[in-house]
Amino acid sequence: MNKIKTLTKLDFRTLKYCNLFIMKFQRRSRLWIIVTVLLSAGIIVYDLLKLQTKMFSILGGVFILYSIYQFFSLEKKLDTQLAAFFRGRPVNTQTVEVDDEKITVVRSFDPENPIVYDWSYINQIFEMPQYYMLMVGKGTPIIIDRSEEALIEGTKAELDAIIGEKASLKPYKKTEEDLVKIPITYVHEEFPTADAVEVDNEVVNSDVAEEAKDSVETTEVQEAELVEEADEE
Repeated sequence: MNKIKTLTKLDFRTLKYCNLFIMKFQRRSRLWIIVTVLLSAGIIVYDLLKLQTKMFSILGGVFILYSIYQFFSLEKKLDTQLAAFFRGRPVNTQTVEVDDEKITVVRSFDPENPIVYDWSYINQIFEMPQYYMLMVGKGTPIIIDRSEEALIEGTKAELDAIIGEKASLKPYKKTEEDLVKIPITYVHEEFPTADAVEVDNEVVNSDVAEEAKDSVETTEVQEAELVEEADEE
């Protein structure tokens, strides 16, 4: 039985791609905007030809302009939201192990408690050139980085074969389009790792010990001087 293991960084890039996919194929935000623009245009035409009040035409025109702005600013708004989300927050990772029977997810912030999903819990599979999203329940994705660099065990071909087999049995959506139109330039903040914190503690403890040693030596010298002065007297 083939077992594939990958490491996915849940960083700005990953969350941007996955959110854009969901916005396009699940929430259908852009489709809804197009529909509302067409409805507004219909109201404007009806008002000009039948009602002739011009009030509905003005309101419809304002709504169309606002909808067009929304249409072209969806990705920019997402960038702003993600930047706010990651402010002061480190990037988590998850190791995903996939085989024919189950998916095991080990999260970096809780490595002692892996989560195991039987394939029966996966109700949708989404595919884009960069990632797979295995949807658990109504909206919880297991994100798998498809890049060669993310592979820990197994091959990309084996991963694609397992996902392809499971996708034939479940609701499945795929795009070959690069969903990101605005280049990703976000730079994550750097946070000290556990090893770095441990080293810092060792340095601090070493400094404290050195200071204590110097203090003891100084005290011993002072005591010796006092003894010598007492002898001279």
